[in-house]
Amino acid sequence: MNLKKKIRIIIGSLNVGGTEKQLVQILNNLSEKKWNLEIITLKKGGKLKNFLNKKIKIKSLEINKFPKIISLIIYIYKLYKIFKRNPKTTTHFYLPEAYIIGMLASIIANSKCKLIMSRRSLNLYQNNHIFIKSIEKFLHKKVDKILVNSKAIKHQLINDENVENNKIKLIYNAVDFKEIKREKEKLKKSNFRISIVANLIPYKCHNILFKALNLIKYKLPKNWNLCCIGRDNGLKKELLKLSKKFHIHKNITWIETLDVRNILSKSNIGVLCSNEEGFPNAILEYYASKLPVVATNVGGCKEIVKNKKNGILIPKNDEVKLSKAILFLFNNKNIAKKYGLSGFKTIKENFFIKKRF
Repeated sequence: MNLKKKIRIIIGSLNVGGTEKQLVQILNNLSEKKWNLEIITLKKGGKLKNFLNKKIKIKSLEINKFPKIISLIIYIYKLYKIFKRNPKTTTHFYLPEAYIIGMLASIIANSKCKLIMSRRSLNLYQNNHIFIKSIEKFLHKKVDKILVNSKAIKHQLINDENVENNKIKLIYNAVDFKEIKREKEKLKKSNFRISIVANLIPYKCHNILFKALNLIKYKLPKNWNLCCIGRDNGLKKELLKLSKKFHIHKNITWIETLDVRNILSKSNIGVLCSNEEGFPNAILEYYASKLPVVATNVGGCKEIVKNKKNGILIPKNDEVKLSKAILFLFNNKNIAKKYGLSGFKTIKENFFIKKRF
């Protein structure tokens, strides 16, 4: 069978993150449909490359350490040569860094290919980078299509960045019910386990969760357990210190794994307490394991979490409301089960990735 249209993906790396995990699922499904796929990463490595179909080509442009402006010029030049060599290949940019660098290279190369950008988060990252915001507004006029994964992101693009409605396409994240990898994790015996799937980065607000648990630690079973599942981006030392201050460190398990489903199957609640989100994969993963969800009402969270129907929505940065929601689900197990089953039904009907291919 002949290969279908070729697609070139440009992204920063294939490290474990919500966007990257979603991309791997999409590309593996496209590969099964005989699409010709190529991934170009700005940085080398990333655990997720090992989970890509072997037919998918991966090329890294990683360069030696240079001052930022020099590195930027080198990246643009390398991508410029790629666009010149293959000027008609549809190109899809993921995340701001790849979008800005890749689009500038395509403009310089006068590329005639279709250009697509995926915005996977709210634009709050622009607040401290006015220059970047101006660049992106300029590039939005040059790109052919912008894909978003929540109505909240679409709203921002239209109202804050002057993007035409017909240039934006909403495609929600989706989840596969198959496990990515099977590992045996050493979990503490517990009568009540809370899980949070989030890399250790500031906006995921693990500190708020710790404060909430400190408020209710004596109202939970003595052996309650919190599983923090995610990559350490430099915050773990600070969070460990905070957990010891609250005397909850012995109740916390730190895990970096791709086998999220295996851990969630042994959990009672899934928590997402971020102060910003686009459309979090974590919520889909919680529901795939039939867990009730407590989530902050930010970004696209309310587009899947329906308050008091399949979970509980709370304000951001509010440890009191978070603690009350966790305690409510602990004390009302029948309601918690009902929320989890409702969430599972929702994603099975509307967010199952196999239905999209």
